Amino acid sequence: MTANRMLQIIALAVLLAALTAAAASAQSFDVTLNTSPLSGTQTLAFGFTDGDGLGNNSAALTAFNFGGGGALGSPSDFGTGVSGDLTSGIALNDSDFSSLFTQQFTAGSSLSFLLNITDNFAGGTPDAFAMYVCDASLTTCYSDDMASGAMLVLNLSGGPLAPGNFILNGASDQDLSAPVVTVPSVPEPSTLLLWATGLAALFGAKKIWG
Repeated sequence: MTANRMLQIIALAVLLAALTAAAASAQSFDVTLNTSPLSGTQTLAFGFTDGDGLGNNSAALTAFNFGGGGALGSPSDFGTGVSGDLTSGIALNDSDFSSLFTQQFTAGSSLSFLLNITDNFAGGTPDAFAMYVCDASLTTCYSDDMASGAMLVLNLSGGPLAPGNFILNGASDQDLSAPVVTVPSVPEPSTLLLWATGLAALFGAKKIWG
């Protein structure tokens, strides 16, 4: 094997390992829920609970799409760590023990958004992020998990996050399947940087060794 070929293989191996590590530690997720069984006015809610008592986590929710439906009215916020709305995007943090965002929406064929979230953990009880879908009056929230009433829960216990860390619940009474969580297909800036570094190493090796 020539030196040129060997260096190409090494560079590609390093690049693959870097991309795999970056994907495993992704903190951004696409969340999609099939809302076609619903009709009319519903309520979407997000909660943040401070478990470890340090106020060390935050979440941003953007790019809401209602599949033909749309946001309604103004939001209601409970706790100091909440701002925004379903149109401009929502920011939550765990500066209070419990924060809650709610806003009505007209159900379409689906509901989707981009979640960016931190995962810091000081020990003890982890912080938790949750998503709820409820009726217009917030009397009933849809979930087969009667304890939480949530369709999505993410416990922030530290370390890299992945779709498998999410607790996802359907709602049989409303014929709702569990939400689907995936990693965005577009690489994040850190991933692009690693990719560029690996490619630079590969082309540098080709230049040196011909």
